[in-house]
Amino acid sequence: MNGIHLHPHDIIDEGTDQIFTLLNVMGDIHYIFPQVNTIFERNPYPRGMLPHNSVHEFVQGEGTWHVPLDVKMIYGELYQKVDSGVQKGEDSIQLLKEASSNTSFKIIPWLNLLNGDFQGNLANNGVIDFRGNYTENWLCPNGPDVVPMWSKLIIALTEKYGYTNYLIDRIRFPDWAGKEVNPKGLFSCFCPHCKKRMETSGIIVSELIDTMNMVAAQLKSQDFQSAVSILHQSEIISKWIHFRQDSVSSFVEKLLNEIQKVNPHIQLWLDLWPPSYAWLLGQDYSRLTKVSNTLKHFPYHKLGGGADVQGFIEYFADTSAKQEKAFQAFLTFFNLQYNISYETFKENGYPISFVKNENDKVRALSEANTHIFSGIQMWNIEENHLIEALEAAKNSEADDVLYYCYGWANEKLFHTVGKWNKTKMK
Repeated sequence: MNGIHLHPHDIIDEGTDQIFTLLNVMGDIHYIFPQVNTIFERNPYPRGMLPHNSVHEFVQGEGTWHVPLDVKMIYGELYQKVDSGVQKGEDSIQLLKEASSNTSFKIIPWLNLLNGDFQGNLANNGVIDFRGNYTENWLCPNGPDVVPMWSKLIIALTEKYGYTNYLIDRIRFPDWAGKEVNPKGLFSCFCPHCKKRMETSGIIVSELIDTMNMVAAQLKSQDFQSAVSILHQSEIISKWIHFRQDSVSSFVEKLLNEIQKVNPHIQLWLDLWPPSYAWLLGQDYSRLTKVSNTLKHFPYHKLGGGADVQGFIEYFADTSAKQEKAFQAFLTFFNLQYNISYETFKENGYPISFVKNENDKVRALSEANTHIFSGIQMWNIEENHLIEALEAAKNSEADDVLYYCYGWANEKLFHTVGKWNKTKMK
């Protein structure tokens, strides 16, 4: 019951016949997760060329909407920029729906909720960092128009295509990456809605900002361990982390409640960060899995768990010695107990044990009977390392795997998965 992610350009450029041929080679794909709206992400990331796309060498995601729905008419206060391909008549979801109707593939549309090129009343719905600056392309889970917009859009998608399960992604506050590395986005959100909710929950906003400024000063002076100590020991930082988790969980709960008032059959699956990082970004596995019984996270060991760790380290440190200190502080902060140097990390990522460790943490944190997909990196990776990740996931508490992603993967890797699956069937 494994799955794989598709981007709109995969379907439009390559066609479903080629896609299904390569997926059938793998021998283990049941679910296909086609992306409805993109994020600001280079395809493939961070460099290289699309290996089996005859139309584009690479595609730059621009945070746009890729389905022919009048999003502005559906919710005029807040809406996403519609991709130019839709204006030309493209409908990747409809193409996939029609082509898959006589196959065993099950389609689960994949939505990015809080990150993209949104338009309308951003001043009342955007994320504000601790310096008072707008965090570009991010919506706040406490924004008053965010739940109404997404509830109407998801209902409209179901009416158009008939699907009732959706994988919801970017359900969190900003991390440090994106169009460019911006760690300031981590210290958010300080919009009026968040500040009011924080004050109601007993957080003195001015004291929180002062503490964050202290941490920022330590990071600027490259005293990384002192910054970590403040973050670990500060009571107000602890309250703020809990506030972020409450904000994201409340957002998902409210969204599902609004949707199910109209269509009780719609279910939301979760795309989360690995648990070692997720807690900081507002994702509480324990509470979120009370709302959804299915999730995917991405313990991509070769990439540091899907996080741009190198970008983060090199934002703050420009010499080998300082980068090593920053990396060790990073490991300490996130309680990543791996005895590796920064040079080793840049070469190999985390040890393969990261895959099993994160999957086992997910199981421990989640509600009983939660279905767990372990994300599997399927690009910029050698065949033996792909097999290692599959083995580690199989020997963990995860139920299945979800590959990221079809369009970025070299053709030989589809055959690698297929051969591996055949050995498991013997």
